[in-house]
Amino acid sequence: MAVNYKICPNCGSMKTLKIIYGMPTHDTFVKAEEGKIKLGGCLVRDNNPEYYCSDCNYEWNRDDSVNYAYNQIKHIKATVGGYFDGYYEVTIDLHSKELKWKHFGCGHEEEFQKTVRNATADSFVEELKSIDILNWKSKYVDLDILDGTQWSIEIQMLGKKISKHGSNKYPESWDKFCRLMKKISGKKFR
Repeated sequence: MAVNYKICPNCGSMKTLKIIYGMPTHDTFVKAEEGKIKLGGCLVRDNNPEYYCSDCNYEWNRDDSVNYAYNQIKHIKATVGGYFDGYYEVTIDLHSKELKWKHFGCGHEEEFQKTVRNATADSFVEELKSIDILNWKSKYVDLDILDGTQWSIEIQMLGKKISKHGSNKYPESWDKFCRLMKKISGKKFR
């Protein structure tokens, strides 16, 4: 899982505490005094913050963490294909807004490049969030099929690189991802 809910979206600190709501027990008071949790009060609402940063006093919930994680994406490269149909590759640099599309294999190669608008790049990240790509497993493999379709995705974030791949097996939202890559590139992907 790439979304770490305990990283402060305000300052990036890992010195965070879980906020506990409701009438505290004796054990809860002790944990709060030891600095292991933060008491949030007795009033429980759906939008209450879930975490507290000891460094900057910021409070946030899981949605804030998801937004923070997806805003850290700087570059994505996706490939899909097989021996008979060749491979498709789309690379998107969200900093420079440069997109490169390539199809290769089967004795032929074709390339295309364009610059995407800021609004298109922002929409792309929102759609990546809607398919929960950062929480996909790192590996999807069907061991019963030897040939077929292979795919890989590399996501460069601030400070880390996330890789996901598969062979003849896909995450549940794979088709949506392929449509998204086709939509942003304007070219076939898959």
